[in-house]
Amino acid sequence: MRKLHRTVTAIAALALLGLAAPASPAAAAAGDVYCVARVNGEAPQATCFDTFDKALQFASGGVLVNLPKGSGTVAKVEAMNAGFGTLAVNTVISIDYTGINFTGSALIWTGSSGNCSGPLGNIDYQIPSMPAGWDNVVSSYRTFANCWVKHYELTNYGGASIGYSPTDANIGAAMDNRTSSERWS
Repeated sequence: MRKLHRTVTAIAALALLGLAAPASPAAAAAGDVYCVARVNGEAPQATCFDTFDKALQFASGGVLVNLPKGSGTVAKVEAMNAGFGTLAVNTVISIDYTGINFTGSALIWTGSSGNCSGPLGNIDYQIPSMPAGWDNVVSSYRTFANCWVKHYELTNYGGASIGYSPTDANIGAAMDNRTSSERWS
């Protein structure tokens, strides 16, 4: 009976810890979160971490172990993407941020088809809606792997939009905190 009580108590404690962990930028009252979502043409699911390096490790499918120490975000992502070459398991195509100037919580978008191809408007990746907690929170973004991104105000690529464009430290007043779907070209 005592063993059963300890087991139930342990499970309850783990459940409480799971509920307390931030799952999205909206739930991140104590600090920023770093999430990863795979672009697969369907409603994506985000997996979140407390550090950018842990999120990037997850984005690599567990392959990337040694990130360049002291390097910025761009160098780390480029190192990851270069490590996979043409046999990409996951390619980081962009990162959305909740703050301007690439600050706040971050959502790392990965794709499995490698780099984007030209010309602009030739859709390489798309998501019809944002992961839970990421709707209407994007304020800046970075693009990678030859991709440019277009942000849409509504799900399924509707409403106002901005893009296709490369990295932008401030998405602008027209689309600030209004992204609900995206396409990459």
